[in-house]
Amino acid sequence: MIAVGCSKSSSPPSETNTQSVECGVERWQVKTLTDADAASIDWTPIASSIRDQDTNVQVSVQEETPRMKFEEQVVSIPCTIVAFKQEDDSDIHLVLRNALADSMIAEIPNLSCAEAGTSPRAADFQSAHDWVTSHLGIPKSDFKSSNISVTVTGVLFQDFPHGQKGHANNYREIHPVIRIE
Repeated sequence: MIAVGCSKSSSPPSETNTQSVECGVERWQVKTLTDADAASIDWTPIASSIRDQDTNVQVSVQEETPRMKFEEQVVSIPCTIVAFKQEDDSDIHLVLRNALADSMIAEIPNLSCAEAGTSPRAADFQSAHDWVTSHLGIPKSDFKSSNISVTVTGVLFQDFPHGQKGHANNYREIHPVIRIE
């Protein structure tokens, strides 16, 4: 496991918050689809559920862990967005929940951060970001409640425990989100 940390960026302020932008560092290329293994992603979304993804098998990852096989899959998960905020690393953090109270995190990379703006899926990140701001409001650094049913589509990602709100038991996430409907 690795410690949480963000590197300061000299990037301009985020459009969603007037605070300075801090970009992610842990597996950032995997999160932004700019790693070499991103070419192996199967872009055909599989209908799934939060419960299907929360296998109770937690995989240990480190900053240099390359994309894992299940991180080559795109899923579409019907859920309710119950909370959202702008993370310290400037991503938009969504807490997803199903009717059984299972939860999972989904994140949208900030395009002001290195790699995210040059990702082949940057337009999808922007579209998901625009959906959040138009339907939920501008994310701030504190969680804001929500109760809107959606389908979130994105690439699976394995995170590690670092005090995040709404995580699945196995810390699997959708990161990055490429569509919200």
